[in-house]
Amino acid sequence: MTAIAIRRLSAVGATFLVCGLLVPAASAQTLEEIVASSLEASGGRAAFEAIRSVRQVGGFTMQTEFGPLDGDTETVIIPARKFYEEQQSDLFEQRSGWNGMLAWQTGPQGLVDLEGPQAAALVARTLLHPFLAFERPDVGVAEFRKADGADLEGRPHHGVIVTAEDVEFSIFIDADTMLLSRIQFDTEVPQLGTVRITVDYSDYEEHGGVKLPTRQFLDVPGAITVDTRYTTTEINVEVDQSIFEKP
Repeated sequence: MTAIAIRRLSAVGATFLVCGLLVPAASAQTLEEIVASSLEASGGRAAFEAIRSVRQVGGFTMQTEFGPLDGDTETVIIPARKFYEEQQSDLFEQRSGWNGMLAWQTGPQGLVDLEGPQAAALVARTLLHPFLAFERPDVGVAEFRKADGADLEGRPHHGVIVTAEDVEFSIFIDADTMLLSRIQFDTEVPQLGTVRITVDYSDYEEHGGVKLPTRQFLDVPGAITVDTRYTTTEINVEVDQSIFEKP
């Protein structure tokens, strides 16, 4: 290699180094900046607080050790208060709910009360954005701290840890769009022990002045994956309050 070529490579390397120093990394923002930017990109706190109910209807594909299973799903949320989800297929029907005090689930395993991470996951889903509880104990008691960022599918993401009900949720926010991309948490799964649940959010649409994901991909390692796609989203519709109660 000639001396001229070496000098050119050195100059290019120096340019990349300088650019890397000048361009803020995904981890450069403060916790407060990440929270504020993500809420604003999603529609703003005021728009979220104007929503009294959300109903989403669609379908799901569940991958199991026996092959794929398709079905229909319905989710109903009273923000920061109540949650209901129903899944139906040719082989099973499952319903889950949180009425503000009790989390429950009924399905092939019968009717059971949910506790620990499983209950906390339902409570967390009453929030249309996980950052709505930031410094708002009236919305939800949670502790926030900044975490390391990560690259998800080649895109840089901010990392935030949210601890609620003694459960630690890892939140990943796309550094470009500032929209929620992923939530992870640990829970106990029969015959598998402690596993890390991953839920990916995508295909955002604007409804009621806020951006809501219309696709959720749930991964339970060693057990199942569930790909849910919502085709209908309704905002501020009347809701039968009895659906949230334990049967």
